[in-house]
Order: sequence, then structure tokens, then C-alpha cells
Amino acid sequence: MKKVLIVDDEESLRHMLSVLLRAEGYEVRAAADAKKALEALDGGEAPDFILSDIKMPGMNGLEFLNALRERRIESTVVMMSAYGTMDIAVECMKLGAYDYVSKPFRTDEIILTIRKAEEREALKQENSRL
Repeated sequence: MKKVLIVDDEESLRHMLSVLLRAEGYEVRAAADAKKALEALDGGEAPDFILSDIKMPGMNGLEFLNALRERRIESTVVMMSAYGTMDIAVECMKLGAYDYVSKPFRTDEIILTIRKAEEREALKQENSRL
């Protein structure tokens, strides 16, 4: 079972995404901010995917991406934001995010994004194996 970590300061969004992703067969954990997410990651196994908001109190999503990279956490990261611009999306990609989703989003958009990321990871593993 693939694991997903949701990092967002909006409790209702964390709950909605948790319910949605569990229904799709994912094991889901959630954190209210980037600091709590990093604490959880430091203490355990990295998830396959991380869905993270950009605008959060304390450490923002871009700082979180940097912290993930410094810790060499190989999870596939999808960034989310209601305040997105093309510049922010490009910056996220430069810092290693797989994709960027603007809020509000349709639930099928999140599922499709994660499925595409799963396919990409499977292809990378197959290429390495070959």
C-alpha cells in the first residue's frame, strides 16, 4: 500500500484529502504544518508521496521542500496553493516538487496527479532495474 503524507494548516482540507485518498487505497498520515511533518519524517519511514500546501504559518512550503532535500527524503512531492502564480510553480519545480496544484481543486485532479506520479516512479524503478 502506497503511503501519503498531507501537510496543510487547514484541518478541513486535511480531513477531506485523507478520506479521499484512503478510499483510493492509500495509507494516509497528516500534519498541520511543515515542522510537525518534518518531525514525523525524522522519526519514521518516508512516505511515497507528500501533498503540501505552500502558504503555512511558520515554515512555508518552499522552505519545507528545501528541508526535505537537505534530509535526502526521496518522496514525490506535490505542492498545493490558493495563492499560486506561475513563478511560485516554477520555483517549486526547481526545488524538486513533482507537480503543483492550484486550490480549489477537483478531487479527481488530486487522484490523477498522484496516479501520474506513481506511474513515473514505476518507470524510474523499471529503468533502474534494466
